[in-house]
Amino acid sequence: MIRAVRANKRGFRTVTFEAGVNLILADRSKAAGDKDTTNGLGKSTLLEIIDFCLGSNTSPDKGLRVESLAEWSFTLDLTLKGKEVSVTRSTAVPGTFEITGDTTGWLIVPEKNKDDVPVLDLKKWRSVLAWALFGLPSAANSENYHPSARSLLSYFTRNVHGAYDSPFTHFGNQKVWDIQVHNAFLLGLNWEKAARWQQLKDQKNALDALKKAIKTGAIDGELSSLGELEAQRVRLEGQLVKEAEALKTFQVLPQYREIEREANKLTEEIHQLVNANITDQRRADRYRALTAEEAAPAGDKLEALYQEAGVALPNAVKRTLDEAREFNQAIIKNRQQFIAKEIAELTAITAKNEGRIEDLTNRRAGLLMTLQGHGALEEFTRLQDLHAATRLRVDSLTTRINQVRQMTTKVDQIKVETVELKRSTELDYEDRREIWTQALTLFSDFSEHLYKSPGRLVIDIDETGYRFDVEIDGNQSEGISKMKIFCYDLMAICFARIRGLGIDFLIHDSTMFDGVDPRQRAHAIELAEQMAQKHGFQYILTLNTDMLPTADFTQGFDHNALVRLVLTDTDPSGSLLGFRF
Repeated sequence: MIRAVRANKRGFRTVTFEAGVNLILADRSKAAGDKDTTNGLGKSTLLEIIDFCLGSNTSPDKGLRVESLAEWSFTLDLTLKGKEVSVTRSTAVPGTFEITGDTTGWLIVPEKNKDDVPVLDLKKWRSVLAWALFGLPSAANSENYHPSARSLLSYFTRNVHGAYDSPFTHFGNQKVWDIQVHNAFLLGLNWEKAARWQQLKDQKNALDALKKAIKTGAIDGELSSLGELEAQRVRLEGQLVKEAEALKTFQVLPQYREIEREANKLTEEIHQLVNANITDQRRADRYRALTAEEAAPAGDKLEALYQEAGVALPNAVKRTLDEAREFNQAIIKNRQQFIAKEIAELTAITAKNEGRIEDLTNRRAGLLMTLQGHGALEEFTRLQDLHAATRLRVDSLTTRINQVRQMTTKVDQIKVETVELKRSTELDYEDRREIWTQALTLFSDFSEHLYKSPGRLVIDIDETGYRFDVEIDGNQSEGISKMKIFCYDLMAICFARIRGLGIDFLIHDSTMFDGVDPRQRAHAIELAEQMAQKHGFQYILTLNTDMLPTADFTQGFDHNALVRLVLTDTDPSGSLLGFRF
């Protein structure tokens, strides 16, 4: 139970609380103008301070950690496990909580700092709250989806934007698992079932993300069917067998390249000899043609010409012609002898080359026979590399096939486990009927007290886990929506006390009664006082004085006795902090 809220500054207005209803009022003075407002007097700040000391998250330059509160420390006096303690948290060092009072038997005992003051860090303080207020052995483990002190406290101290939108959430965009786990805890259901549901959802989401990554190319592989992958593997395994056989029969000749080069050299020499023979043969043929065409001129041709002309040749001319004829015959004879010699030499060279060609051809044939039955080392290495690459492809494909099989099996397994989980949750739900029926009855009674018609707190179980809803007959006005939350929260604190949990306070801002008819406001405050006295808890409510339904309270209900502090706008000292910011 919260006993008091204090601060280290003189201007702060200390607030003390008692069991039952505790009203914190903000009053606008009669001198205030139409544009004056009670905002900024400290109603919400008070709730924020309580939440701050109970280990809420904080950020620099937000909430209480603004420049104007830089040197402030706030203290919350409360009773935990029947022992009075005080917890102090500074805006300058928000990660440390000074703990004074009797802490013997605590789950975690504070350790003294350099100033000899017992302290706990944020995580340990939350662990203590989880243990003392809700009977949890430790703080939240978000990975395992355990209920946490902070999330549970947020249902009893609605103090953030969006906290009054739904009975089952305490901030906007709250995750489904968070809603299911913590409301299951509040209603006495098996929250571990809700946690398991989320784990199955995580596994399914992980498989979906893996499929998407493969499909988009973020991960190597192809999103093919199992049959398509098996067909690819069969083809590659056949190729692997052929490559292995080729390697098995491959004979490596170490001198392969030297022999290959020698064979190429012989081929080139053979080509040169053949070309030379062709050239020499053509020359010899031309010589033979010249020999056949060339002959000595007839000796009497010149004389016949003279006779036809009727002229007799002189004796001197005859003598000269005879000499010329002899000379010409000598030249022809010499030329014929030269040509015959050239033809003989060309024939000899051609014959020699033919012999050389035959010899080189035989040598080259032997080398080619050697190469035909063997292979070069680099060719063998290349075959090995190709074989290794094919094997890697087969191995990769086999791995992918196993992954697809595992993914398919896992999807089926998740489906089966989800069905089994739904069934086991339904059985557990029936086993706990006596427990959760109390919560449903409380909600029905509270809604009937406010609206003369019982409302319904609905708990369903489907393929996604627990589903919760509340219904109160009447139009769907803002007032009825807010009273759904009020009835649910009042049920939660009463049910927690019935179950023996340590939580013994419920805190609402004036937002709870926005749009609520004054008569329902009066009934709600009276109902809270009645239940608080019956179940031993305190209800802290901040209101503007003009929202207090004084005319609608039941006769004899002394609401003034419930007022713990009145904040005014007459001057800054009338605000909670002693100044307005």
